[in-house]
Amino acid sequence: MKRQINNIRSIIKKHEDYRNQCINLLPSDNVISPLAKKAIQSDMGQRYYFTNAYSPKKGAFYSYNGTKYIEEILKIGQGLANEIFHAKYVSLYPISGHQANIAILFAFTKLGDTILCHSPSAGGYPGLDRNKLPKYLGLNVKYFPMRDDIPEMINTERTVNLIKKVKPELIIFSSANTLFPIPIKEISNAALKINAKLVYDGSHPLGLIVGNKFQNPLKEGVDVLVGGTQKSFPGPQGAIIATNKYIDKIKEIEHFVVVDNPHFHRIASLVTSIIEMKYYGRKYAEQVVNNAKFLAKSLLSIGLPVLYKDYGFTKSHMFKIQISSKYSEFTRQLERVNIILDNSGRVGVNEMTRLGMKEREMEKIAEFINDIKKGYNLSIVKKEVVKFRLQYQYVHFC
Repeated sequence: MKRQINNIRSIIKKHEDYRNQCINLLPSDNVISPLAKKAIQSDMGQRYYFTNAYSPKKGAFYSYNGTKYIEEILKIGQGLANEIFHAKYVSLYPISGHQANIAILFAFTKLGDTILCHSPSAGGYPGLDRNKLPKYLGLNVKYFPMRDDIPEMINTERTVNLIKKVKPELIIFSSANTLFPIPIKEISNAALKINAKLVYDGSHPLGLIVGNKFQNPLKEGVDVLVGGTQKSFPGPQGAIIATNKYIDKIKEIEHFVVVDNPHFHRIASLVTSIIEMKYYGRKYAEQVVNNAKFLAKSLLSIGLPVLYKDYGFTKSHMFKIQISSKYSEFTRQLERVNIILDNSGRVGVNEMTRLGMKEREMEKIAEFINDIKKGYNLSIVKKEVVKFRLQYQYVHFC
């Protein structure tokens, strides 16, 4: 047993040492602060708590004692979340963005209904692929028509016509390629006419929404905002559901429908991150967007096919590179020198920004990437990357 435990400890340490030496440019990742990490390790993760005791008409009664501090954390978190998301109610219960989407489908659809969302082929969330979650809930799926010049953006005119034609019960903005704001206002008018509910999956731009550097969906006519709390929002793995209109609907499916134990150590960590974003979110979000634009411009200058120069590259935490048949091999070469990209062409700067990097550091990252592009010796470049990255070990904006 001792050997097995030591092996697990060794693997965990190797992982942490490795990631502390990597330049992570994945838009879906981030780091949490030391205090938020401490909350994750707390005893709250081993406990149950029910806001409202559960009691069937006959039989067992479910309620727990010894939970006054969990209740206190929840109360503080609820108030702060309502404040930073500008919502009358924010559920902190979903343990993932996918679970938040399940909750929304449970709350607003029934067997045979039609939903309208982003196609996975256009960067839409894979969980809403017609052969994934909707298939098992008996839902019909239609996809947004996209613009020819920017395939990551919705074609508003064609979408309005499609809404009139198919009359979806639920419209979900669900892109994992949120480079630019979505035309919510135009689409919300069409949705209102057929009484369709509008949901915005802000998993990627959530931290920028809180930092007032991206569109605010609830203010623009969306009924419900959902989002993962570990991407541009620098919190623990998990999600939120925010609404001004459908509080009772969300509460109804919140407990004992999509979640039993919401992992209260995670919520304690999330509340810590919410406080950090309340006080530092604006500066963090501003630097994230500045870094994304600067890195995009720098990579274009070394000959990489960065998209949408005429549109300023991006307005969020990520930008895109035009992929080719050689792109996957290029990302594998970068991985060998501890620079991490995904294979879809997305480049995100949120984690490196949280570790204190600014425009000057973005320029240095572009230089490393250029070295690989030119075919420099991998071991030499890796040493330089590690030396550079070890200078950025502390979490900022917290």
